[in-house]
Amino acid sequence: MDPYKYRPSSAYNAPFYTTNGGAPVSNNISSLTIGERGPVLLEDYHLIEKVANFTRERIPERVVHARGISAKGFFEVTHDISNLTCADFVRAPGVQTPVIVRFSTVVHERASPET
Repeated sequence: MDPYKYRPSSAYNAPFYTTNGGAPVSNNISSLTIGERGPVLLEDYHLIEKVANFTRERIPERVVHARGISAKGFFEVTHDISNLTCADFVRAPGVQTPVIVRFSTVVHERASPET
């Protein structure tokens, strides 16, 4: 498609693709490659522009740990575990430590049921 070539007025009514800068695109299906089955060239600015627009189309939510449930309570050591750790709050039996724990299955999105 040559934008400088004379076309009748009905040709201007036909839909055609343009780049973000307004330049007409003659082929929206194929991309520039090296050879018939070679790698895609970075010189193919229309393909790079299409991929950039596609990847920036929608900003997805942070899917990892988007849903979960929390529990609040106390952690109490029942046996002496001073040989396993040097953390003060778990060394002595009978000491209660306030804790908040969050559990997540990692697979659910924000609006999905957890069943």
